[in-house]
Amino acid sequence: MISNPLIRKFVSVWVAAAILMVYSVVITATPTVRTGSLFVVGEVTVDGQKVTSGGTFFSDSTIVTTLNSSAILSLGRLGRIELLANSSLNLTLGDNEITGTMYSGRGRISTPAGVAVNIVTKDGVVKVDGRQATSFNVNTENVSTFVATESGSAELKSGVVVNEVAAGENGVAGVYPPQQFVAKLTTRGNQPITVNGASAVGGATILTGATIETPDQVGATINLGSLGELNIAPNTQLTLEFDQNGNVKVVLKRGCVILKTKKNVNASVETDQGTAATNDKKTGGAADVCFPLGATQPTVNQGAAAAAGAGAGGAIGGGGGLSGGAIAGIVAAIGGALGLTIYLVTRDDTPAVISPSK
Repeated sequence: MISNPLIRKFVSVWVAAAILMVYSVVITATPTVRTGSLFVVGEVTVDGQKVTSGGTFFSDSTIVTTLNSSAILSLGRLGRIELLANSSLNLTLGDNEITGTMYSGRGRISTPAGVAVNIVTKDGVVKVDGRQATSFNVNTENVSTFVATESGSAELKSGVVVNEVAAGENGVAGVYPPQQFVAKLTTRGNQPITVNGASAVGGATILTGATIETPDQVGATINLGSLGELNIAPNTQLTLEFDQNGNVKVVLKRGCVILKTKKNVNASVETDQGTAATNDKKTGGAADVCFPLGATQPTVNQGAAAAAGAGAGGAIGGGGGLSGGAIAGIVAAIGGALGLTIYLVTRDDTPAVISPSK
């Protein structure tokens, strides 16, 4: 005969096992809630609610940035997304995939290998297959969707047309934008600078509204197509804006720039002190502006930016002084002049006596 305690133990073990099995099934069946974190500047909303930096958003949320605002969406192992001003993005986070719809604006999407991307715009679909780490910019502000790939490879599909956009290349869905919308970066020695918080080298595409920062000893040039070009000195931080109406604006936070523009272009360089320089729309021209960190007023059209080494091919001025090549040339010139002076002073001007031959 089986004792009651033994029966109770058997029943207890059986019930515990059943509970454990049910709990395991429930846990397995419960979907994982995907979230991301936010860093915001200005007014940003998630599903219509204002948010601040450090906040969390859930998958299938709509993030909206307003004028002069931006947001960085940190997605953990899925990567990150940077939304610039006046943008709207609905975002869904999967196990190894980012999907969404960009209703307006522009942004930059960076994902590691193993993460696929599928972003729908008004003109088509931007896809990344996830075979390699990829970083690309997407701009829907104008009459078309413009995609510029910085690293990896993206695909832009519009109807039956599919464009493979490799690193350093551009793709357009819809009406092709005017030439002035295509800005190209060149850096000194092809060394990296920072664009919108990420590393960028020569050949990268610069979109309007970009924040650009150059490190020590590295200058850069941005070719603005039919608008002109912007030469940037080392240790400079700025925001660059340009549009299809022939407007160029540089907001110089610190450092030095030379803005060269062509005829029929409205151009200005501004600091937190106001407008530092403008170019003549009728003739075009160049504005040389320096606004070092801690300065109360910018230095305008005195050659300070050129001396500081503005541009990808500019000489590094070492704090506004002469470049090494210029110093070497001056030293050589001084040496040559000194040698000539010594020769003229010490030479014997007495006519030579020639003995007549016998």
